[in-house]
Amino acid sequence: MRLNRRTTKLFYNDAYLAACETHVVKVDGAWVELADTVAYPEGGGQDSDHGTIAFHDGTVLRFIHAKKMYGHAAGVPGFPDIQVDGVVLHQIHADDQHLLACLVPETHVKVSIDVTRRAALSVSHSASHLLYLAVGLHRPDAVADTLGCHIKIGGTRFDFGVDQRFTAEDLGKIQETANELVRRDLAIHLSAHPDVPDARVWHCDDHVIPCGGTHIERTGLIGEITVRRKSLGIGKERISCEFPHAHIQTDRYHV
Repeated sequence: MRLNRRTTKLFYNDAYLAACETHVVKVDGAWVELADTVAYPEGGGQDSDHGTIAFHDGTVLRFIHAKKMYGHAAGVPGFPDIQVDGVVLHQIHADDQHLLACLVPETHVKVSIDVTRRAALSVSHSASHLLYLAVGLHRPDAVADTLGCHIKIGGTRFDFGVDQRFTAEDLGKIQETANELVRRDLAIHLSAHPDVPDARVWHCDDHVIPCGGTHIERTGLIGEITVRRKSLGIGKERISCEFPHAHIQTDRYHV
């Protein structure tokens, strides 16, 4: 299904915008669709933002999840799997759902995100790319059969289809390569396709990865990375990493 409307994703215009004024488009059960949002919806393996939707009279509803619906294929070479446009829905906390009766289309509200959560997830997403680059260097056979990923606060993981298990030597090399990228404190920046703003690219040193997630500005903020392995059964391996000394920057966020 392709809608004739879309949510304006303000996090792509300004990665540090923490709140915006907007209006309600639709309420469907526990989900609220807004004309504009600063909330990143779950996607690309990254967990969604959390935050609040506030009325002008001071009433506040908490949202605990955001998801994108009714997107469509980008139709752009190099972006075969991404969905663009669509609407972003915000799931209201169960304890606040009784207030949804007050929300009708065109109601003016202010949507805000938990900036500590966003900043932490941005660290995790950038760390996931360093992990993926390191796996690709030392085990290209694994990245050729990537089964999925999950990017959460404090950690990230990839699942791979493999014929040969990751060895302790593999893990050591992957961890060292990822940490070398951290130690170099490389600049990170994002760009968008000139015709399809949702088709976005992550750049770091000479590395380029199609990615619509949120990120930090330098690899050094991640801190030391620890890499682990878990068997998921015959022919499946999970490689994960943690970075307990990451620097979570919230001072750049503004309203």
